[in-house]
Amino acid sequence: EILNKYGIEAKENFFNIETAFFGKVVEKKDSDVNIAILTEYDALPEVGHACGHSASASISLLAALALKDNEEFINANIDIIGTPDEEDMGMKIPMADGGVFDKYDCAIMVHLDTKNVPNWRMLAFETYELEFTGKPSHAAASPWEGRSALDGLMLSIHAFDMMRKCMKPYTIIEGFIQEGGVATNIIHEKARGKYTFRSDSAKYVREEIVPWAKDAINGCAMATQTKVEMVPFGYPFSDMKYLQSGVDIIQDVMSDYGMDYVVMDKPGASSDMGNVSYRCPAFHPSVAITTEDLALHTKEFAEVVISEKSKPCIVNGATVIDGFLARILEDPEKLKAIKEEFN
Repeated sequence: EILNKYGIEAKENFFNIETAFFGKVVEKKDSDVNIAILTEYDALPEVGHACGHSASASISLLAALALKDNEEFINANIDIIGTPDEEDMGMKIPMADGGVFDKYDCAIMVHLDTKNVPNWRMLAFETYELEFTGKPSHAAASPWEGRSALDGLMLSIHAFDMMRKCMKPYTIIEGFIQEGGVATNIIHEKARGKYTFRSDSAKYVREEIVPWAKDAINGCAMATQTKVEMVPFGYPFSDMKYLQSGVDIIQDVMSDYGMDYVVMDKPGASSDMGNVSYRCPAFHPSVAITTEDLALHTKEFAEVVISEKSKPCIVNGATVIDGFLARILEDPEKLKAIKEEFN
C-alpha cells in the first residue's frame, strides 16, 4: 500500500509466493543497468522481530522511496522485491533457482545488528527432520517387546556430538527434539528431531557433513533396531559470495556518513541472500540499532527493534543502500569491477 501510494506499482503474489511482492521503483528503458533492492519482513516464533526484519523492511522501503523521488536523475532500472520467510524456508532460494535474479547487475539489502558491518560472511546450511519409528510396548510389563524410537534419536544426538571434533572450522550442528513421547511407561514408537548442518562451504555441507550425518543416524537406527528417515526441511542455504570491490564502496559510504564499522573476517549466521549472491552480485551489510551487548534472536533484541531506537537505524540503513547505488551508478567503472569480480 505504501509503495503504491508513492507511485511505485507493487504486485503481490510474486513468483507464485503468496506473501512476496514486486515493485518497479525506477524504469529507464534506455538503460541496461538493473538493480534489485530486497526486502525481508518475517518474524520468529515466540520472540517476534528478534532479528529486526521489520526495521530491515523499512530500510529497503525508505531507500526505494528516496530513489523514486529522484528518478529523473537516475539512469538505471531499479526494482524492489519482497522476499518472505528468510528465517525458515528461505523464499529467496526458489526465486534464485528460478532465475529471478539472473538479470540484475546488483542486489542489496541491509540487516540489523549491534554494529555496522559492510558485508556479512555467511554460513551455508541444510536442515533435516529425523523421523524414527520403533515398536511400542509397556515400559515395565514387557519392555523387551518394544524398540524405542526415542533411543534412536537420542543416540543420533550423541553421534552428532562425536562428529564435531573431526569437522572443519566454522562447521556447526544444532537442533532439538520435536517429539519424544507422552508418558514414562511407554516404549515410544515415534520420535522426531530437527537438525541443521552449517559450514562456510555449501559443497562441504552437501558432500561431506550431510552424508556423514545420514550414515550416523542409520547406524543409530541399526543399533536400536528402529527405522529412520532423514527428510529435508526447507531449501539448502548457500554461503555468501564475498565481493571485496563492492564491500570497499560500502565501507566508503559508512565512513562518509560517520558510521564506524567493523569488518567481518569470519563467517557467522546464515541467510538465503547467500543463494542470491551466486546468481548476481549481492550485498548484505548491517547497521547498528544499539551498542548494547545483545544477541540477535533474543527477546531483548526484539524490544530494541520495536523501540524508538529503530528510527535512526532505518535512516542509516537506507543511506547505505542509496549511497552505495549512487556510487556505482555515477561511476560505471565501479559497477564493472564488481561484475568482473563476480564472474
